[in-house]
Amino acid sequence: MNFKFGVRGHDMVDKKTTIEALCSTIKSLDLHYIQLVMNKALQNSEYSKENLLHIKKVIEDNNLHICMLGAYFNPVHPDHSVVEKGIDNFKALLGVQNMMNAPYVGSETGSYNGSPWIYVPKNQTEEGYQESKGVFASLVKEAERVNGSIAIEPAWGHVMFNVKTLKRLVDELNSKTVHVTIDLYNLLYEGNFENRDEIFHEALSTFKDEVKIIHLKDASIVDGKMIQLAPGEGDFHYDYMLKEISNYCPEAYLVFEGVKLDKIGKSYSYLRKIAESI
Repeated sequence: MNFKFGVRGHDMVDKKTTIEALCSTIKSLDLHYIQLVMNKALQNSEYSKENLLHIKKVIEDNNLHICMLGAYFNPVHPDHSVVEKGIDNFKALLGVQNMMNAPYVGSETGSYNGSPWIYVPKNQTEEGYQESKGVFASLVKEAERVNGSIAIEPAWGHVMFNVKTLKRLVDELNSKTVHVTIDLYNLLYEGNFENRDEIFHEALSTFKDEVKIIHLKDASIVDGKMIQLAPGEGDFHYDYMLKEISNYCPEAYLVFEGVKLDKIGKSYSYLRKIAESI
């Protein structure tokens, strides 16, 4: 099966670079889609019309496509000025996503730890749910105004910490602008790692073709701790996972995330070999 494989742009560089150099690297890997976080990947990340159209042109000239504009921020950060800055950036990207032919603007749902975004008990409370929902409700209102689309990603250590809480959020936001990013690694911790296949099935069977982006990672439990690895290096069952994707959301973008340039060739070959048998 021909899946839509892509990569997070700033994983392909050691430091910020030009859009020309970034596209050249991604094209050389035979990948076709970019999850682009401009202020992490590019030397010039200004949102001026001139710069954004230049970025778009270079991407399209290289036969590449943006699959998501990353606007990840912490909606429940204890410092509200940080939250407001994140909201403003997200809304700015909603305003330009159509001009850039970017189908989604994405974020996670936050942690009261501030930074890093890790588990604290308050995350998994009704108060946390309502605060994060309030932020996304304002983003949905803006997305509806500008004809934009949002991709929301759950994570065990965040406020929307499992499939059920994200389903509740999506249902209550009740907007055609809202879609889903699934990252199996982010839904796991040491206590549920053995149930990874069931959790992946629950996510895809719940949201079906509303899953628009799937992050490609791998993991193992080492000395009692879950560690992130590149696909093919850990204990994820990608033969099963790719079949599930083909059944529930075959048009989703499959994006390598946290996989560096020295690892991605081997991982991509591993996944393509599996894909050929589906």
